[in-house]
Amino acid sequence: MRVLQCACHLAIFITWLAEIQGFSMEEKCKHLAGKGYIGDPSDCRAWGFCQDNKLSGRSNCNEGLLFNFRDGTCRNVSNANCHSDTSEICAKLQPEDYIADPANCRRYIQCKDIGENSWIDCGEGQVFSNEMQTCLEEVSGCPQDNICSYMKDGSLVGNPNTCRSYYKCQNGFGIQINCTGGRYFNRKTGLCQIWMPDYCDQDEDLLWEMPPSQDYHICNKYYQMDRDGAQLIPDLMTCYGYYNCTSQFDKGQWSSCPWGKHFEWWSEKCGSPKDNSCSYDRCGNVNQFLMATINTGCQEYTICQDNRSMKSEKCPTDVPYFDELLWRCTKEFPNYRVCFMDG
Repeated sequence: MRVLQCACHLAIFITWLAEIQGFSMEEKCKHLAGKGYIGDPSDCRAWGFCQDNKLSGRSNCNEGLLFNFRDGTCRNVSNANCHSDTSEICAKLQPEDYIADPANCRRYIQCKDIGENSWIDCGEGQVFSNEMQTCLEEVSGCPQDNICSYMKDGSLVGNPNTCRSYYKCQNGFGIQINCTGGRYFNRKTGLCQIWMPDYCDQDEDLLWEMPPSQDYHICNKYYQMDRDGAQLIPDLMTCYGYYNCTSQFDKGQWSSCPWGKHFEWWSEKCGSPKDNSCSYDRCGNVNQFLMATINTGCQEYTICQDNRSMKSEKCPTDVPYFDELLWRCTKEFPNYRVCFMDG
C-alpha cells in the first residue's frame, strides 16, 4: 500500500524514519533547555517535571483531570490535549495528505476527512508514517515519536544528533533551527554559543577558518539597492571583518578592523567591542583575557585563549555584573551597549 503524496510538506517536522523509536521522559529532560512539565506518553493523567536536564519528579493529575501537554497544566477532559491536535497537523498539509492517529498510529486518515470516523487500519504489525505517507513494519513505537512529542509549546530542545541545531516544539512536533556562525546550542541556557559544550561530540568541533578575501555572494545578497556608493557589509564569520561592496554585482573585498576593534554593521564603522553585541566569537581581534558574554545582561563573562572563546562563567552574586573595560565583576551595572543588546 502506498499513498501518493509528496512528503515535503512534513519537512519541518521531526519525523525521521531513523528515529522510529520513541524518547523516554528521561531522554526528553536531558535535552530540554530550562525547566518545565512534560506529558507521559503512556498515561494521559501523568506528567513529569524536568530540571537541570534531569527528570526530577513524576506525578498524576487529580481524578477527572488530564494533563494538557501543550501548556503544562491539568485540565478537564473536554479542554485537555493529551495528544497532538490532528486539525493543526493537517493545517500545514494538503487535503489529500494522510496522517496517523496521534493516539494510535496503527491507523490513519486523509486530512479532508478529519472530523469523520473514517480511519483506515494499517493491519497487524504495521504503523503509519506521516513522512513516508505509507504503512511500515512496526519496529518500536510510532514513526511520529520525536524529542518534542508531549512537550510544552514553545519549548526549546537540543537536537539529540548534533549540537549545531535545536528544535522549537509546537503541537508535539519540532521546527528545526540551526545555530549560525559555527555556534553550538547549549541545552542548559537555551542559547547558541561560540564554544562547544562539554557534552557535545568532540568530532563536531569546528576548525576556524579565515573569511575568503573576495566574496561575490555577499554583495549580491546584502547590498542595499536604495543606496548608492560603497557599502561595508559584515563578513558573517567574525566580529571584526567586513566586505567592501560598490554594487550588487561587485565582488566584495574583505578587510579587517584595526586591532582591538569590532565592526558595527549599523554604522559601517569599527568601534569598541563593548558597544557591539556580535554573535560570532567576541574574543577575536582583541588582546583581552575576558570578554562579556552576549545575551546575559553582562552577568557572565567569556574566557579567551589565543583569540578564541573557551567557556563562560557567571559573576558572583555580591558583584553580579561584568565590566568589559575593567576585566572584572563589579556591583555597578556597566552602561555598555553589549549589556543591552541581544546577539
